[in-house]
Amino acid sequence: MLEPTLHLDEEDGWKANTGASSFQFNGQPAAASLTTISGYGVKMSLTVLTNTDEFESAIDAFSESLQMQKPVEVNRQTPQQLSNQASPPKYQPLNTAPGKNGISLATTNFDDGWVAQPFADYVKLTKASTAVLLHYSIEVTDELRKNDLEWTLLNQIVVPRYNLSNIRKYDNDGPCYFCIYFYEMDAIEKATGKSFYIGFRVITNSGVSRCIEIISPSAQDFQRMFPDQKNVEALLNYNKFAVTEKDLIGTWEETSGAAVNMYSVTTGAYAGMNTSSSANKFIFKGNGLYESTHKGAFGMVGSMQFYSQKYDGNVKVGNWEVTLTKQFEGKTKVYWAQFEAVRGGRVLHLTNKEYTGDRFHLVKTN
Repeated sequence: MLEPTLHLDEEDGWKANTGASSFQFNGQPAAASLTTISGYGVKMSLTVLTNTDEFESAIDAFSESLQMQKPVEVNRQTPQQLSNQASPPKYQPLNTAPGKNGISLATTNFDDGWVAQPFADYVKLTKASTAVLLHYSIEVTDELRKNDLEWTLLNQIVVPRYNLSNIRKYDNDGPCYFCIYFYEMDAIEKATGKSFYIGFRVITNSGVSRCIEIISPSAQDFQRMFPDQKNVEALLNYNKFAVTEKDLIGTWEETSGAAVNMYSVTTGAYAGMNTSSSANKFIFKGNGLYESTHKGAFGMVGSMQFYSQKYDGNVKVGNWEVTLTKQFEGKTKVYWAQFEAVRGGRVLHLTNKEYTGDRFHLVKTN
């Protein structure tokens, strides 16, 4: 492969980064290009793979047809301006009531000193004099997309509870595809008058945003505990609670699906759609017994293969594992098991200890 060539364009607030390179495919010359366009909190990418210049004019015409419009300007206020208003932004007050969410073992003591507990609106982590609120996922609606998503979430979640100053945003050092959205600030809690140093990270994926609020006694304490953004993102792994047999009683289900459009690398012609879907159900009966059903389909549309399996046997529950007998070919499987607290409930995660690709993410339906 030759060294890629890079090109940067900027117009009306939009930045386009293009990289192109040649490579060998099946012993024949081919070329690839990737263009990323970012601006106003929106990102998109355009990938071209080809082994011929026959479609060059069509590719150019398509690229030139893309019109990135500048959003209509809105009157955005800074968090400090909103903080000083007599009427704070629209917001449902943070519910600080304990919320076990159906989890009996609702306190997890981690080996590194963090302690996790579920509440109605968040999971609270504590270690020494630092607290972290892992706010439950927020669906990214069209209304949220109209404005700067991360600023909006900061204004909704943090601003109503604090008087803020010295707000600083993480510098992503130019255009980026996987940007880090993080703010840090000095804060005085309105309810108590206490001073804190706040860090606020927003991680958005698959249409939902997860917000991490770090409450430190000082900037020095914050920097000591979180010298890198990887330490901040890793906090999401602490929403983890042990499983008991009593908590499992009932019906747990998951569904999933994926589809990929296929194209010939030789001709560029459409070659059909490859798809897969599955539905899994576990019923834990509370008397040491369980049953499960697993249905699905996979393959090219028009010639798909289907499967349906049903098992029943004994279940044994430890704090962090679930053992199921009489699974596929009559074998016993041992799963790592944990609850993840969510608003109003919990998700049951099961991961096969022997084959980690065999995993389930289940919600209680009955």
